[in-house]
Amino acid sequence: MSSSSSTTSKPGKKPPSYRLHRASGQGVVTLDGRDVYCGKWGDPASQVKYHRLIEKWLAGEPATGKEPELAGDITCAELALRYLREFAEKHYIKDNQPTSELGNIKRALRGIRECHAELPARQMSPLKLKTVRQKFVADGLARCNVNRYVGIVIRVFRYAVEEELVPPDLAHGLECVKPLQAGRCEAPDHPPVGPVSDEDVQKTLPFLPSPYGVMVQVQSLTGMRPGEVMSMTPGDVDRSKQTWIYRPRHFKTEHCKGKVREIPIGPEARALLASYLDVTVPAMLVFRNVRGHKITRNLYGQAIVRACRKAGVEHWAPNQLRHSAATKIANANGLEAAQHVLGHSSVDMTLVYAERNLNDAIKVAESMG
Repeated sequence: MSSSSSTTSKPGKKPPSYRLHRASGQGVVTLDGRDVYCGKWGDPASQVKYHRLIEKWLAGEPATGKEPELAGDITCAELALRYLREFAEKHYIKDNQPTSELGNIKRALRGIRECHAELPARQMSPLKLKTVRQKFVADGLARCNVNRYVGIVIRVFRYAVEEELVPPDLAHGLECVKPLQAGRCEAPDHPPVGPVSDEDVQKTLPFLPSPYGVMVQVQSLTGMRPGEVMSMTPGDVDRSKQTWIYRPRHFKTEHCKGKVREIPIGPEARALLASYLDVTVPAMLVFRNVRGHKITRNLYGQAIVRACRKAGVEHWAPNQLRHSAATKIANANGLEAAQHVLGHSSVDMTLVYAERNLNDAIKVAESMG
């Protein structure tokens, strides 16, 4: 029987440490006098690989960095990393920038790693998913965010089914976990986002530097999303007719088949935009910060918060302007008109943005006796 250290178990022997290989930036472990690289230093997948190598080394198996790719052997941490690198980081990009959904995905994946990092992905179950959900609740997340992140976790395992990494029925089982219901769980609810009053907007405008004040007014007049006003370029605006039409290259629901976003721009908004659109580079952003760079959602929101503080009004957010526009359009022209202007696929979605007009309801009640 061979006495080679590579083929006999090593009970009680202290495992070699996981350390940084500075030249390559990888994690490395020395097994039986041979350096085995584990991948990027500090990366969760690298640390998982280290632990698996040590486990095999202690069992007397040969030291090698080339592990078999067995679908049933992939851990939840490895699946999370694979989904992020091979799918999410490639699909949730607009204008070469990561979308906000990529941040949500990373937060959801952290929940998987914190609860079930070394669990074989094929052993995920509805009860184990509830453990992840409870971790989100314990972290103090609002109910809507908990449900959003749990939905992302389920999406990860649908991807795993598609890639034949887990059994086909696993994702179906996870989908049986119902979303948390309002008033029936520990997770708090965010107060509903409503419109901002015209009075507060007008008080805030004098304290908004250029071009933020114009952005606010254009949003108020057109009902466009904050991201749509921030990404506008002259080339996106068709000025061939009296009413200009803005067609954003990217928008929230662009992934829906056949979906086209067209935003009519009326006379007041045209007057505000005229000087900004009068540039020689059609692809240049209409609204830029003082350094000539793209205005991010955070910068836009922070400018409004500072202006609200100076104006002495309760602070409001850019997306509330869309709610205000929806309410005005619905009251003046009906829900269907508001649906078309806001670019919603259904009236139900428009109802989320357009506040119900109590005065109209009172008039109906009075007229009916």
